[in-house]
Amino acid sequence: MTGTAHAQDAAAPASTADDAPASMSLADIVVTAQKRATNIQDTPIAMRAFDGDAVLKAGVSDVNGLARLAPDLGITNDTQYTKITVRGISSQDHSETADPALTINIDGEYINRPIALNASFFDLERIEVLRGPQGTLYGRNATAGALNIVAAKPKLGDFQGYASGSYGNFNAFTGEAAVNVPLGEKVAVRVSGMHNQHDGYFNNEPAGRGSAGNTDAVRASIYAEPLAGVRVYLAGEYVNVDTTGIAQYGIVVANNGVLANPAFASGIVDVIPSTPALEGGGVPLRLRFDPPKSSFPLGSLGFTRIEQYAVRGRVDVDVGSIGTLSYIGGYRDVNSDVNQPLNGFAPTTFVQMYQKDSETQSHEIRLSGGEEGGFVYQVGGFYFNEDQYMAQGLFLPLAAGGSFLNYFYRPYVKNKSVAGFAQATMPLIEDTLSVTAGIRYTKDKKSALFINYGPQFGRGSAPPAQDDTTRPGRVEFNPTPLDDDQVTWTVGLDYNPSRDHLIYGKVSTGYKAGGFDNVGSFGAEKLTAYEIGSKNSFAGRTIQFNAAAFYYDYKDQQIPIFLDTSVGSQVVNAGKSRIWGIETDTTILLSPNDRFTATVNYLDAKLTQFEAARLGLSGTIADSDPSTPGLQPFDLSGNRPVQSPKWTIALGYDHDFYFGDHKLTASLFSRFKSAYFLQPSNSLAEKQEAFTQTDFTLEYSAPGDRFSVQGFVRNIENYKPYAFAGYVNAGGQLLINYIYGTPRTYGVRGTFRF
Repeated sequence: MTGTAHAQDAAAPASTADDAPASMSLADIVVTAQKRATNIQDTPIAMRAFDGDAVLKAGVSDVNGLARLAPDLGITNDTQYTKITVRGISSQDHSETADPALTINIDGEYINRPIALNASFFDLERIEVLRGPQGTLYGRNATAGALNIVAAKPKLGDFQGYASGSYGNFNAFTGEAAVNVPLGEKVAVRVSGMHNQHDGYFNNEPAGRGSAGNTDAVRASIYAEPLAGVRVYLAGEYVNVDTTGIAQYGIVVANNGVLANPAFASGIVDVIPSTPALEGGGVPLRLRFDPPKSSFPLGSLGFTRIEQYAVRGRVDVDVGSIGTLSYIGGYRDVNSDVNQPLNGFAPTTFVQMYQKDSETQSHEIRLSGGEEGGFVYQVGGFYFNEDQYMAQGLFLPLAAGGSFLNYFYRPYVKNKSVAGFAQATMPLIEDTLSVTAGIRYTKDKKSALFINYGPQFGRGSAPPAQDDTTRPGRVEFNPTPLDDDQVTWTVGLDYNPSRDHLIYGKVSTGYKAGGFDNVGSFGAEKLTAYEIGSKNSFAGRTIQFNAAAFYYDYKDQQIPIFLDTSVGSQVVNAGKSRIWGIETDTTILLSPNDRFTATVNYLDAKLTQFEAARLGLSGTIADSDPSTPGLQPFDLSGNRPVQSPKWTIALGYDHDFYFGDHKLTASLFSRFKSAYFLQPSNSLAEKQEAFTQTDFTLEYSAPGDRFSVQGFVRNIENYKPYAFAGYVNAGGQLLINYIYGTPRTYGVRGTFRF
């Protein structure tokens, strides 16, 4: 799929062969990135938008598939957690008090847990990817940008629907369907569903095939216009994931005697003779590995079970000349039960077991008014509440039934956020020059109860009870609550020299809320972004060229550092980061039947100040003094942030062949990423080398687009980049684990519309 080209299709050509019609142009795309409807080419935000048809044809069923449409998104998986990076900014911490750096909304419902992103990508109107901080309209946790998922809405007076199914290698089967039913002139309902399954991508005998998939989802919605000027939308959604755990390959780098257990050797033992001296706080920075990517034995696969329910809605009321008063709200209940082997080889040595449940609700009231080209304003308030429960342990299946190396209970973790915001655009010169200014005040509160158990050797697989005070190593405490507030703002200038050209410049701020962990508290991230951009149409709107240049002053970036199994990770603020880059997007209609797209991005990102400490491999500050336990200091200044390739390039080409009223479309799309690191330590073993992935589709469309059949090959090169790579000091062993991206997939898809 050729990225944005599918959201910018040309006008339909004549039904004859390749003869061009008298005129052709790229179609307009209406987005709501500014929480009001605007043309994407008139919106002063670096962004992409994809309609539901592009998402369906690209086979995107969850957030991981977005990389096929938006290659400048960095998407990785740490077991079942999804991490998204935009312009070198991401959230690497997925603990219960952490927040994402990319604000994600589904029809305005705010999503705060990465585990909730496993499925909602079905029956969509569009997806919008906003790059850069969006702290005024979207608030906290929008330092990287925003991802807006817009579901297809019921349509009044229109009975319609579609059914689509595909089958491919790895015994992959997907099915998606929707039906829209009008109930009189003022009410309509829409029901849609999705099933997605495939066998494991990797041969992990004797355990079987790892990284399988099995997801079901259903959505029911209603839309009504009961009175003049009143519009009501309500939707309910259910998602169920029940599949194997994520297959990962592990290598034992060294053993130590941190834990007093005869199962482990004492002292450092380099299992690979070429292991260099351990530096960087216990990480061998210069050690390389060449792990297998298709077949490696695992002792067990584990399982991932996630069940979630969601209700969301919106009410718009026109209030005369004042504007429109809107309420947008959502509630979500997520329950997960995960058994994830961690060591990555047979027999299984470490298993992470956890249950994580969360209930979230978000509410926004907004008054907006004005007319495009004139004074436009928005003012409103936002409330978010999250309640979590977590039980998690690292299990070691040794003799006598095995042992837990730790067990953590979080009987409650509470997260509340309240905000007020206002933004307005005022013309300085009619239809030519305007200024935009916005401000937001946010108040955040977090509190929790922590119950930690240390190693439970020889006690079997039954975890310690939450209230068992007789077990050794039990610690119960209330971390210092977070009570913080922040003001974010934006100021921008938009210049339209003509209808087809926009030049903009702006300064924006964003922040990500702080929190606490087993070790202590950490502060909020703060970002000031300077950006200039231009959006242009040429040659009768057959060419679009958009460009943006940005500079980020990024302070106190939150980065998790793994200490040991007794306390887990500590989140530290990384001081300062410096990020700048240039992005270009080009779409060209070479003819009514030929479309070309190109994305070229350059990113220069660096941690300019980052001093921290972690537990050394031997548990000491200096290996020469084993009697002195403590932390090793290390300095990562000068390193690149994770998932920050210098170059991202994507090229796409489509050609339509016409045979009377029948159409055959061939599409080629290739994306390139230069080398990047998966961890801030920038060790060679955690480095992803440059790679290219190419997709090809051939689709037949019957007259009127009522029926289509598509053959597809994705990732022709069969290249599997690292989705995760990182060292772990667990149970007295230094391990490095690898998780891989999706291999080559191919198959056929059929879609029928009515």
